[in-house]
Amino acid sequence: MSGRGYENIAEFYDHVLGNSSDEINFVKRKIRKLSPSAKNILELGCGTGNNLYVLEKKFSTRGIDNSPAMLEIAAGKTVNTEYFEEDIINYRSEKKFDVIICLYDTINHLLKYNDWENLFSNTHRNLSKNGIFVFDMNTLFKLELISAISPIVNKSGENILLANIKKRKGNIYNWNLKLFEKKSRGMYKLHETNILETSYEISLIVNKLSEKFKILDISELNSKRINQESERVYFFCRKK
Repeated sequence: MSGRGYENIAEFYDHVLGNSSDEINFVKRKIRKLSPSAKNILELGCGTGNNLYVLEKKFSTRGIDNSPAMLEIAAGKTVNTEYFEEDIINYRSEKKFDVIICLYDTINHLLKYNDWENLFSNTHRNLSKNGIFVFDMNTLFKLELISAISPIVNKSGENILLANIKKRKGNIYNWNLKLFEKKSRGMYKLHETNILETSYEISLIVNKLSEKFKILDISELNSKRINQESERVYFFCRKK
């Protein structure tokens, strides 16, 4: 995930929220299979640079995000990656990319369907011929599920994250994140933020993507077949 909603908890992101190496390794394998000659990658919503840290070993890499705090962490983590503070929806680059990725439900933070459409259009424009677009999303099923079982407590070392996810209106869900930072014996400092997410039916996404992309695969992690209870879905597309 990425965005300005993470500004005041950016320093804790890797330790408490974290990212799974399984996901980026899965995506990297798929990229090598679908585009073996790919040389450069752009990540939309790169956050703290965990994915680009892995990818820059094999590709020329660029990351964009609208959170200065997250970008600062990312820049200190990688060596050869370019970073820019940009809006992922309307980003246009003179440079073309062989692969563009948008992972960890970053796209779910776009609350208007028109923003999803614009992201797809600009991604198509920023890709090289036959370029690959990879993104994942939290499904409506997952957002409803986690709102039903909230609050969720996650402990990392001496810090504690309390996540309370509730439906607001329509298909928009608010993630209230309270990060309790251990300061001294029995004393914690509270860092709090609210992050909004939405999602759409997979069929709707497929119809829009098909206007500009050939959809190569839609699956769960490690190519597991999707079903009505899939929680995170990966889309692998080729520019038409």
